[in-house]
Amino acid sequence: MASRRSFLGALALPLFSARGHAEAPVAAELGPRMPSQLGRPGDPQFWKRLRGEFTIPRGEVFFNTGTLGSSPRAVQESVISHLRHVDRDIAKWDYKADHENYFTGYYPERPLRDAIGVLVNCSGADVALCQNATFGMNFIANGLELERGDEVIVLSSAHPGGRKGFDLRAKRDGIVVREIKLQDPVPDPATITAAYLAATTPRTKVWAIPHITSSRAIRFPVKELCDLARARNIFSSVDGAQSLGHVAVDVTAMGCDAFFASPHKWLLAPKGTGFLYVRPERQKEVWATLASSSWDDQQDSMYRLMQYGTGNLSLLKGFATAIEFHRQIGSDVVEQRIIGLADRLRTGLAAIPGTRIISPQHPELRCATTVYGIANLTGAQLQDALWVHRIRVRSVGAGEVRHGCHLYNDEADVDRTLALLRQLSQG
Repeated sequence: MASRRSFLGALALPLFSARGHAEAPVAAELGPRMPSQLGRPGDPQFWKRLRGEFTIPRGEVFFNTGTLGSSPRAVQESVISHLRHVDRDIAKWDYKADHENYFTGYYPERPLRDAIGVLVNCSGADVALCQNATFGMNFIANGLELERGDEVIVLSSAHPGGRKGFDLRAKRDGIVVREIKLQDPVPDPATITAAYLAATTPRTKVWAIPHITSSRAIRFPVKELCDLARARNIFSSVDGAQSLGHVAVDVTAMGCDAFFASPHKWLLAPKGTGFLYVRPERQKEVWATLASSSWDDQQDSMYRLMQYGTGNLSLLKGFATAIEFHRQIGSDVVEQRIIGLADRLRTGLAAIPGTRIISPQHPELRCATTVYGIANLTGAQLQDALWVHRIRVRSVGAGEVRHGCHLYNDEADVDRTLALLRQLSQG
């Protein structure tokens, strides 16, 4: 195989805007707008107007939301304007009860928690704010009463942020982490539930369940798994890092005991925001593992898990705006739109010789992310070859890339990528 340098240098593909036109400036002169100001999603022009609310240059196409999302201008402005306000008006803060707070980490933040509750269908009292999904996972892994020999079932390819807290407990306290492995690609939901059941023993206390996996974009049958876990008195902990803002999330219908997420991915919130939900009946089983003044507050049980000291309130202002931005479009509408784009991609990929789609195509397991490879190209070569044309995907394996469609993408982005992939497959 040719070296990476010679491979990229030998590409004979024309370099031009991914949208086939000269780069145009973002319509910043209009100021940040919310989706309700752009029309209705049924209007074909709505999605074009929505694209104008993102500051990704017009000549660039971003398909790596699974790592980080690009916040719309309204979210960016919420953060920036509040940062300026705090630093400009800091001397006005008199600590009296009727004055706004200038930082977070010592206050219940119920309005934001309530907004999250509406988004995922639970009470805001059952939500704790944290920095990201890894925080949420660790609060569960380190907060649960687990004894030597107790077992936790995890996916062998789970993201570190969805499992390493349990590995820490294994080394420190002697719990047992049992891994399940799935075939590649996974053929159907029953294969997943069967793997969890086969790994379960009388000592099993926790099932760690990814909602959508990071490396293979598998959408797990979370309701079925949570129902099976509850019937066996097993704590179900769902990693929603890749699902919140990607698919509609209803933690009550899901029946999980815990759900944690990273809104800075698909919900397009500021980087470094997150939350943890715990079902009310099981909150007292989760000890606080960071302690400040309200670590043992039994009146607001989840506030106990928010005792992490001074935090950036400006990020939470942006988080609230991101929730409202998403709400104005609708979780079901977002899911339908972005999975539709991914289906268009997958249909096109299936017609390209030498292409292997690795993420599942079963209708209940698929999502807006596709993992694929092209024969004789490494993942890094494929990633870099597309970036020559300002299309960003992410290499996730020796011969694979991860390609996630989101609100700042459209049909033209998908079709342009497919045209380039067809040329690359021909050598």
